[in-house]
Amino acid sequence: MATRWFRKTVPCLALTAVLVAVSACKRDAPEMPAGLLTSQQARVAGGELFAANCAICHGASGDGHGLRQAGMNPPPANLTLLAWSDEASGSRIYKIIHDGVPGTAMPSWATLGDRQIWDLVAYIHSLRQ
Repeated sequence: MATRWFRKTVPCLALTAVLVAVSACKRDAPEMPAGLLTSQQARVAGGELFAANCAICHGASGDGHGLRQAGMNPPPANLTLLAWSDEASGSRIYKIIHDGVPGTAMPSWATLGDRQIWDLVAYIHSLRQ
């Protein structure tokens, strides 16, 4: 009786362990929605999210001079620099927002949905313009 239980239970436990391990792996950024970086709607939505969640550290203008910047080492990124507005950096920005940056005060914002994060990407991309 115990042998039958063992044969049925161990494979299920092994499969469960693999699924848990795989689900904990960081994923690549999903594909950027077409037209995102020129979408006024995405920029407005991203600007609202930025004001509510990001400006406290990155500053209202994204220059890295937010109210919480004092004492942060490294300081919050200046999102008005060219590297943040480069179109090719959209997926990188997505991953930074989604996963956070280890060793810094940048937390993971994985609680935001994909569309919200992409809206933030569109807004951040627009800061240099």
